[in-house]
Amino acid sequence: MTKPMNIISERIDDVVLLLHVLMQMGLPQLLNEHLPRHPNQAGLDWGWVIIIWLSYILSEGDHRKVKVREWVTQRQQMLEMVCDIEIGEYDFTEIV
Repeated sequence: MTKPMNIISERIDDVVLLLHVLMQMGLPQLLNEHLPRHPNQAGLDWGWVIIIWLSYILSEGDHRKVKVREWVTQRQQMLEMVCDIEIGEYDFTEIV
């Protein structure tokens, strides 16, 4: 008996293109050079948080921080694959 296949469907829209352009510019590394992690900071570096937030702003036309977590949750698998990162449960809960 074969195991049933689990299929996950996510919208990708223009996000993949936006992320690739920002990554080709070296933006995550550049931001990390100027915005170092706090010693107690866990999860994603500021560079990744910022480019994912920028992708949200450019894709959705909305700059509100409160909506980013839900947006990331809906696209988490795609974001992790495109950026080659692991997004934790709390990475986008409190963007400061």
